[in-house]
Amino acid sequence: MSAPSDTAPEEDQPRLGPAARVARFMSGLAGRLLALTIAVILIGEVLVFAPALTSFHQNWLMERINLAQIAALALEAAPGNDIAAPLQAELLDSAEVKRVALKRDGQRELLLEQPFNGGDDLRIRTYDYTTASPMMPFAWAVESFLAPKGRVLRVLARPRYERAEFVEIVLNEAPLKRAMARFALQTIALSTLISVTAGIIVYFVLSVAFVRPMRRLTRSIERFRDRPEDASIPFRRSSRADEIGRAERAAFEMAEQIRLNLRQRERLALLGGAVARIAHDLRNMLATAQLVSERLASSDDPKVRQIAPRLERAIGRAAGLASSTARFGRAEEEAPVLRPVRLDEAAREAVSDAMIAFPNVEARVDVDPNLIAIADEDQLHRILVNLLRNAAQALGGCTKPCVVVHARRRGGETLIEIIDNGPGVPDAVQARLFEPFASTDSHGAGLGLAIARELARAQGGDVSLSRSGADGAVFQISLPSA
Repeated sequence: MSAPSDTAPEEDQPRLGPAARVARFMSGLAGRLLALTIAVILIGEVLVFAPALTSFHQNWLMERINLAQIAALALEAAPGNDIAAPLQAELLDSAEVKRVALKRDGQRELLLEQPFNGGDDLRIRTYDYTTASPMMPFAWAVESFLAPKGRVLRVLARPRYERAEFVEIVLNEAPLKRAMARFALQTIALSTLISVTAGIIVYFVLSVAFVRPMRRLTRSIERFRDRPEDASIPFRRSSRADEIGRAERAAFEMAEQIRLNLRQRERLALLGGAVARIAHDLRNMLATAQLVSERLASSDDPKVRQIAPRLERAIGRAAGLASSTARFGRAEEEAPVLRPVRLDEAAREAVSDAMIAFPNVEARVDVDPNLIAIADEDQLHRILVNLLRNAAQALGGCTKPCVVVHARRRGGETLIEIIDNGPGVPDAVQARLFEPFASTDSHGAGLGLAIARELARAQGGDVSLSRSGADGAVFQISLPSA
């Protein structure tokens, strides 16, 4: 088969509106992959943005702490710890703080202060980094980012440039909020660009590597479902080692096997129709031949009387072959009528009918009279007769041919065993034993076992070869227990 293209033809696909196409896309693998990619991008944005904002918030405040300490050092270096008010204001403005204090030796000392008017609405929020838990900086960053305008911050931290218990600054929160807003926009823009680029790359890689092959395989399977006989439907024998490759190879082999079976069934159907027509005429011809052979048997010629029984047997076998072939070629069996069946009675009746043509074969029934199965009585009779005849035919060369019908219960099913002491089933035949026309000898049509299994499975059971060896074969019928 030629290699298929990546996209299956869609001339048989119905045209969909935009909304239906979007809904169909989102319900497929590609849509789910896109939704998953978007979700991963959003989660990545949160995971990147929150720590970055926290770090920026803390670093901005620590930078103000350091600038405030430098201003305090300039104050301490001045003669008499006194500097002019304009210089003091310039130092505080460069640090963007309003007040600087230091606590050392248990005493809090105000170093620099710039008057600012908070009025009655002055709102002061304290951030103490000297005792903060690991999660507090994150909470403070979110709080500052979302805080209303006009707040004043009081920040405490460990001093960097001198020994003290803490350094304290007081500042307006507005510059911090403006800086955080600029940082948030830059971070979100950059991280979104990176995440979207990575997401697009990942989406297209996964789409090409996984979604497109699955879509192609799905379309091929759907078209094959509607037209399994169409050999133009593409299936790839993929060389991939992953699950998709295994699925493509399995679909290819399945399609080839199903097409082969369909071709065989089509040929068998044609053959069955022809055989049914031939069998009808052949039975009429054989009936005439049988009447002639009966008259030949009453002939005075001893040679004719000697040949006539052999001719009758040959005509009888030919008539039986024509009848069984015509029955098997029917479209379907009638649906079974399931009801409780006493197995000992069913086995004895089947033995009586099947063994009439084999007077030299000993037949025994070993079935508990109380054992009951759920089955169609007529179809069960046909199953038993077919298996018994097969077993009797296999005993042609035995000195003491014997067939035993045994039954027992196992769990929720009843097992019926046809046991013979013949040579067993050849190994070469066992694999196709239940196929039509797969006979183990030259006398039968090879339909008995195929018909028996078909009838048993229609009743919820099965027929199988349980054991085969030099001491005989055991065929097993399983049926639901009453």
